[in-house]
Amino acid sequence: MRAHLLTDEALPGADEDAAGVLGEVAVVLDGAGVPQRFRAGCHHSVAWYSHTLAAHLLLRASDPARTLREALADAITAVRDLHADQCDLDAGSPSATVVAVRRCEDRLEHLVLCDSSVLLHHRDGTVRRITDDRVDHLVLADHSAPSVEAMRNAPGGFWLARHEPEAADEALTGSVPLADLRAVHLVSDGITRAIDRLGLHTPASLSETLLTAPEELLEQLRAAERALDPARRPRKIHDDATALTLRW
Repeated sequence: MRAHLLTDEALPGADEDAAGVLGEVAVVLDGAGVPQRFRAGCHHSVAWYSHTLAAHLLLRASDPARTLREALADAITAVRDLHADQCDLDAGSPSATVVAVRRCEDRLEHLVLCDSSVLLHHRDGTVRRITDDRVDHLVLADHSAPSVEAMRNAPGGFWLARHEPEAADEALTGSVPLADLRAVHLVSDGITRAIDRLGLHTPASLSETLLTAPEELLEQLRAAERALDPARRPRKIHDDATALTLRW
């Protein structure tokens, strides 16, 4: 497996994305940069959470006897236990989106929790994007920020990794024949905003650009963010942008 990491932090020294490869497993986590009042029970940073969970997930997913959902649940529990005795997690704690892939013999397994994505670039040229867009539907329904937060890791709401291991049961999972794939990209939503918010790419053109000119993609993305009309700008003009590309 060959891996290429593309990452660009929105603010110097404050990257809340985490990515890694261990053996046949690769992960990308995007720390959820919610306002401090929604994670007031915990003194740990979002970056600490995403990077610590990534390390624990890589280790546990390397055990082929565990499903990816089981590995994620175990990793969430392990990180929770690191700070549950010093933080009031029920009063609000850091969280992260998760994407993971694992080679298992002749197939590639994938897991997606919340709005980061896996792009499966098939040898016939088609690209399949896998993402969990429940949070986007809530935002589009015109909920206020507090009401959206109340639906985080709640029935009828949206799910991501936080301190509840049962969130892993909500992850999208599947597998594809490895021989069918030209490449796979694990991407945070700082990358896919090139599709969803800026209209610069389709999943197919984004995947091809990540394969052929990844640094140009970052330049294009940041320029388009700066050029947005102030009335259309998101809460964060720039977002941490991470893409982990795998080829076999």
